Amino acid sequence: MLSRKSIWYVYPFFKHVSWNSIGVHHVAQLRQWFRVEEIDELAFPFIHIVGNPVVFLHPYFYPFQKLERNLSLKVPKFSAVIGIDVADSTQISKYAVKLTQYATALIVPSNWARQSYIKSGVKKPVYVLPHGVTPEWIETPPQPPNTFQHLAKLKKEENRILLLSYIVHSPYRKGFDLLVEIYRRTLAERNNVLLVLKTGAGVGYFPEYIKDGKYEMKGQVYSGWLTDQQKMELFDLCDVFLLTSRGGGFEHPALEGLARGIPVIGAKGGAWEDFLPKWSLVDSQPSKQVLEGNPIHVGIGVEMKIEKAVDRLIHVIDNLDDYKARAKEYAETTIKEKFTWQRIGEQLRDILLQYL
Repeated sequence: MLSRKSIWYVYPFFKHVSWNSIGVHHVAQLRQWFRVEEIDELAFPFIHIVGNPVVFLHPYFYPFQKLERNLSLKVPKFSAVIGIDVADSTQISKYAVKLTQYATALIVPSNWARQSYIKSGVKKPVYVLPHGVTPEWIETPPQPPNTFQHLAKLKKEENRILLLSYIVHSPYRKGFDLLVEIYRRTLAERNNVLLVLKTGAGVGYFPEYIKDGKYEMKGQVYSGWLTDQQKMELFDLCDVFLLTSRGGGFEHPALEGLARGIPVIGAKGGAWEDFLPKWSLVDSQPSKQVLEGNPIHVGIGVEMKIEKAVDRLIHVIDNLDDYKARAKEYAETTIKEKFTWQRIGEQLRDILLQYL
């Protein structure tokens, strides 16, 4: 234990969102060295403060958007407020920059996000702390199908190449339109490909698109929250991960895919350049505003050039064993060295030590 200073980590307990899954890992890592109190984001505004704790607020902007006046009165009672958040685009709003006045420092998951904050006018220290995986994500052998037995049967009986993509929310930011067009063009060249789409609970982008009658395409859609075991099983069944995002602070599923030895294809110029190998990246161009009407994220992003993405995807499909071997080697070296939660925990510890 390096310090007896009271440390609070505030994040959502009861919502299946990325803030929750990342926060759980941060707390587990910090507890190797510190005594950490976990506090649910909904309870945080009402807690009586004693002892001048250091507070991690994850996410940072959302609570201040809702309760700026209430929280601003609490800030002087903390010895430090370290905000953890993202940049989903190349710029955050003037309102967002104003809200950073209450933070002692900020943490974002990529260099792309850090540049967004700095270019937007944030004056507080901004640290880069990537997301990670446990060693089990890299070392566990391929998982036999359990949750996805139907998909495994379909792949075997129809000799399918499975293309996996995550469109959990914000379909334009996630490049859903790009994904559909890349899939349509690839089907015209390789008719044994099948798109496997992971969405959020209650989200039905892909079935609605088919219902419009614009394209006659099959696809497998899975919604809701998956455990790590289920995610591993899904990644192990699939052959290529398509990261069509225009924006986003990191895009964690692409890292998880690489860790399981799946080739990933994404656009040059996004936050994911911090962890994707060069062979994963295809030429891109500037996009429109990625989250129209959002009060925090007001900038643009990048979008992969569709023709280039299709060419790369077909090349990967035609040389799948080679690219799977490349992905596996990359996981065993770069991801294991730089993107395990233990390594990220050490970086988080070092940031915290500056404010104790």
